[in-house]
Amino acid sequence: MTIKKRFLISYLSAILITLGSIFLIFAIISYTTLGEVPSFPRIYRILTTQRPLTEAESESYTAMNSYLEESSEQLELPLNQELLKTIKEIEQNNLNVVLRRDEAFTYYSTSLVEKSLQAHAPAFDLHNFEPTGTIDNNGHFFHYVKKDFRYADGAKGSFVILKRESNLIEFFLQWGIWVILFIIGIAIFAFWFINRRLSKTTIQPLLALEKSTRKLTSSDTISPFITDDTEEHVSKEVQQLQESFAKMWADLQQSQAEQEKYETNRRELISNISHDLKTPMTSITGYVEGLIDGVANTEEKRQRYLKTIHEKSITLNELIDELFLYSKLDLNAVAFHFKKIDFIAYMKHLLEEYLWTDDIKVTTDFPNQAIYAAIDPIQFNRVITNLIQNSMKFRNPQQTPEFHVGVTCQSSQIMLTFTDNGIGISEEDLANIFERFYRTDKARTSTIKGSGLGLSIVKQIVEHHSGNIQVASQLGKGTTITITLPLLEEKIQ
Repeated sequence: MTIKKRFLISYLSAILITLGSIFLIFAIISYTTLGEVPSFPRIYRILTTQRPLTEAESESYTAMNSYLEESSEQLELPLNQELLKTIKEIEQNNLNVVLRRDEAFTYYSTSLVEKSLQAHAPAFDLHNFEPTGTIDNNGHFFHYVKKDFRYADGAKGSFVILKRESNLIEFFLQWGIWVILFIIGIAIFAFWFINRRLSKTTIQPLLALEKSTRKLTSSDTISPFITDDTEEHVSKEVQQLQESFAKMWADLQQSQAEQEKYETNRRELISNISHDLKTPMTSITGYVEGLIDGVANTEEKRQRYLKTIHEKSITLNELIDELFLYSKLDLNAVAFHFKKIDFIAYMKHLLEEYLWTDDIKVTTDFPNQAIYAAIDPIQFNRVITNLIQNSMKFRNPQQTPEFHVGVTCQSSQIMLTFTDNGIGISEEDLANIFERFYRTDKARTSTIKGSGLGLSIVKQIVEHHSGNIQVASQLGKGTTITITLPLLEEKIQ
């Protein structure tokens, strides 16, 4: 049950207790004063008997009484036109008029019921000691003012002015001190019971939650998140809050683990960048100093030194370019310009230059029909180039490098596979080859050139094409890389 519902029930309970207490007080006071507990109609009559007349009632009474003072015959049947006109004017003020002769009603307003008048009409009182009161007519209460008299023949007569009363009953009763104490006792008990329920279902779980959250920040490490679930009937909002804090604790643990991983990667990144930049810079510096100091004292040596400096400068420049590209990809700062392209024609064009070279044997397996994809040609060209260069770097020295490219369609996807006959990748390295600056050459020697960013860049470019990349490999048996891209229907422009 929610907190809102619990408080609503609490408020309704307080109202019902108060109303019940008031009724009990009234019943006790009525019984001690009247000797009975009166019904609601009787209560109404008691409270409205002495109600003062409104201005309309007073004026109507005066108008009818003026006819009586002139002559009681004015109220005899048949009624004269002047009297009927006066009665209609009275009825236009939302009042009712009744004329009575003995037990017969010679006139009554159309909104009244004769049978009810006969049952509830006030008794004759020729002394007119109680000219006002309340009667029931067809289930509705009317306040009346009447005048009883005798006709010329001695018959009893009355004229009655009736006004429909409001259904709202307001009354004030005097409270006895012992009843007040009784109500106070009930209120204290109700408050204690409601507070106890709210404390068990809401307050105590919230305090336990607050205690657990303070533990989360008590040290540098994430503390276990613990709540005291001693009460089964915990409110819905508190349960949701506990679940949210438990999820927050799990997220904090994950965030802390990721932060530690990021910190480790950051240190490795700085170390790797320093190593990869320092190696060519050291070589360049050494050869330049050799030229300055005259170590290269022949033209052949000078040319060899300059060629080495040039090669190291190119390597350094390529590393800086890859670092720059990787950082832009990481920050989503590279603008991709996607085009609808025949993927088969595009791949044939990319691989064309490799089909005629003697350094590598390239075979393809492409479908005959056109397959369309949304491709950024420049960026995806980098993917193909990096994969081919990577295959060349890790070629098997005892075999002629072979590279097979295949394209297939499955459902709404294009599957592009690259398979080589290189040295393969160990199971230990397989899970990390897409990490930045990761190299299977742990010593980072110059035997295999590369920054360790190539496959990281490939992975990011493929993901920007809404695709994914997977790798399968065994040492000594080559490597297969599978790239999956969304298939673009031909009719889509």
